[in-house]
Amino acid sequence: MPTVLVVGAGYAGVHAARTARSHGADVVLVDPEGRHELAPRLAAVAGGRRAAGDAWAPLADVAEATWVRGRVVHVAVDGPSVELEDGRTLAADAVVVTVGAASSLPPVPGLDPAHARTLRTAGDALRLREELPDTDALVVVGAGATGVQLAAEAAASHPDLRVTLLEDGDTLLPAYAAGLGRHAGRVLARRGVDVRTATRATAADERGVDLSDGTRLDGLVVWATGTAADASALLPDAPTRDGRLLVDRRLRVRGRVLAAGDVALHLDVLGRAIAPSAQVALQAGRAAGANAARVARGQLPRPAQLVDLGWLVDLGSGHGVAQVGPLQLRGPLLDRLPPLLHEAVDARHLLQAGGLSALLGHAPGRHHPDDAALRRAERPGLRSVG
Repeated sequence: MPTVLVVGAGYAGVHAARTARSHGADVVLVDPEGRHELAPRLAAVAGGRRAAGDAWAPLADVAEATWVRGRVVHVAVDGPSVELEDGRTLAADAVVVTVGAASSLPPVPGLDPAHARTLRTAGDALRLREELPDTDALVVVGAGATGVQLAAEAAASHPDLRVTLLEDGDTLLPAYAAGLGRHAGRVLARRGVDVRTATRATAADERGVDLSDGTRLDGLVVWATGTAADASALLPDAPTRDGRLLVDRRLRVRGRVLAAGDVALHLDVLGRAIAPSAQVALQAGRAAGANAARVARGQLPRPAQLVDLGWLVDLGSGHGVAQVGPLQLRGPLLDRLPPLLHEAVDARHLLQAGGLSALLGHAPGRHHPDDAALRRAERPGLRSVG
């Protein structure tokens, strides 16, 4: 039986592993932590609306694969094979790279990356969840989807918390239609969030940030300023754009090495670049897994048919905004639909990745990790991949 090696256990990774296995391959999944992080739930976990166990699922619950604990430091196209941080080398008939992206920080004087709070991983969410009840002010820098969602969830769950959301542009959710950002702003205002646009952080320290308007905000600061991929360390000779691997329409990097998820620059069926998201990673992971199994058997891989289906921002308390194809969901009554769609998409992912047992075992509030598992998830300095 041919062997497919999947690097990373995020949305692209677990779907690549499951699909490769369904196509007759023996699958080995390499990940340093052995858990699958449920990224769309992290803001609600951090804010306190969702249970701590909702942030992740043990890898065994969602991926039918042999798990190898380790951090990959190099992928060799010839072979192919991967080298782990501890010096081990693993060979396979095909490799799928799905190492995702990490939080990116702006070049702000005084901002120490070693201590900056971000919201990208389950560990990030759990640490914020513990810290919010002990502070009287939260400052969220960056009003993209993550920043808006975190500000909304924190304000809803902690009514006495002073929440400020900073955006150096003129609108919230700047990557999307302006009307959606305006409606999100109205929801935040009703919850008492101080939204400041055209305002940026000019300096930072452990107590707070100085702002471009000459004022200062003290409190717990979370940097929700975006993500960045950097595939050059793993595949130094592979072509990249903005840190993402350039893949062909069959998701190949080179030879029998493929890539999917945030680490790759994906194109839709019309050849346009698609913004990274969980739903795109899911599609790409399935396509890469199927093609990896074909490549491992010496067969020709098939073009991936990726479609940007839109996006959802659940603002908690039964409100949200969304873009579904050409349809915008915002305003009275319509803004009740995004949270329902959000739950449906989440359930579909669990069902497709791990079957009925994953869906039932990791429905909201159902996963109850023990104290040791929570401590492992909270450890600083670890970043799950995918």
